[in-house]
Amino acid sequence: MNLIAMVATVVATIVLVSTDAAEAYTLFGRLVPIFAFVTGMSVVVNIAAQVGVFDAVTRALETVAPVRAGARRQALWSGLILISIVVTVFLSLDTTAILLTPLAIAVARRNGLNLMAVAFAVVWIANIASLHLPVSNLTNLLALSGGGFTSELDYITAAWVPATIATGIAVAAALVINRLPERITSTTAHHPRREQVVADPLLRPSLITLGLLLPALASPIPYWLSSSVAAVVMVVLAALKRRDLLRLHLIPWPSLLLATAMSTVATAVSVLGGAQLVQAMLDDATPLTIATTGAVAANLLNNIPAFLALEPAVSTTQGYLALLIGVNTGPIITPWASLATLLWHDQLLRAGVQIRWRTFILFGLILAPVAVVVPALSLML
Repeated sequence: MNLIAMVATVVATIVLVSTDAAEAYTLFGRLVPIFAFVTGMSVVVNIAAQVGVFDAVTRALETVAPVRAGARRQALWSGLILISIVVTVFLSLDTTAILLTPLAIAVARRNGLNLMAVAFAVVWIANIASLHLPVSNLTNLLALSGGGFTSELDYITAAWVPATIATGIAVAAALVINRLPERITSTTAHHPRREQVVADPLLRPSLITLGLLLPALASPIPYWLSSSVAAVVMVVLAALKRRDLLRLHLIPWPSLLLATAMSTVATAVSVLGGAQLVQAMLDDATPLTIATTGAVAANLLNNIPAFLALEPAVSTTQGYLALLIGVNTGPIITPWASLATLLWHDQLLRAGVQIRWRTFILFGLILAPVAVVVPALSLML
């Protein structure tokens, strides 16, 4: 798949530059900050995980939970859902996927929570609850940069109703799956012993770096700059104290390559006449139709290229919101529909948890129609 994605990227880039160099530069200008952010966060999170940061965080979370077993599990489960929502809303769905997945799995293992339910709760909330703020989802940032909204405040004002409805659906789905029997393959991944984690020379600096990074991501500082600076700090610290941590697999190269290929192909197709075709198909379409089309396109391609391909067909705030509902809440069926899903699955594998893609697809086929249709209908009231 990597070779196919690479060839597709090269061919599409050549076609795009040959037909419309300005469009190619615009595309790359919009995508570079996105992938810089994901790359930086992946480096930070994966180094932090290896030095025991998530073990330290889970111990703190468990410390405040009740001692009695039933109340403890309920409190930890509710806490994980709440944290997932807050991180998704303020720090983006990709941050939730790569930051909270190992944390949630660690908490679930230590306290007897349903691993399958916890894993799905994280990925569903990451995707479906990503409408609230522009920074919640990178497609929201694309809509803002493309002129879909006059300002961040304009976006928040317009999106709060469908965003709240979508988040409620995600939470309800998480509660339902928590009542189902656990059917996943889980192995015990290698984790340092607690004494080694506490003694690791990078533990304290990593905690400080993450502690400074999270509020920075919610500030006016460019999100890609914050994650890139944090990644450089972590790499320098590792180079000085733990060179064994510096490996190429810290960055999810296959996921980034696949998303780049699909985005480039989508834009090339749009320049070659796809934009006119999309405009003709969705001319005077209802928000429900636009949202459904966006969800289907996201699951066939990926949510970022789906947004780029369908963006020429929308021009109003309502149209942009409908498209965002489709490409944000809908891509929970195919593995490649959302970069966050690929990052989530990568973190599961690193934690020794194997969820079959057919299980993910089956649940997605049930949940996606509800997650797309109900918020879209709210735009028509």
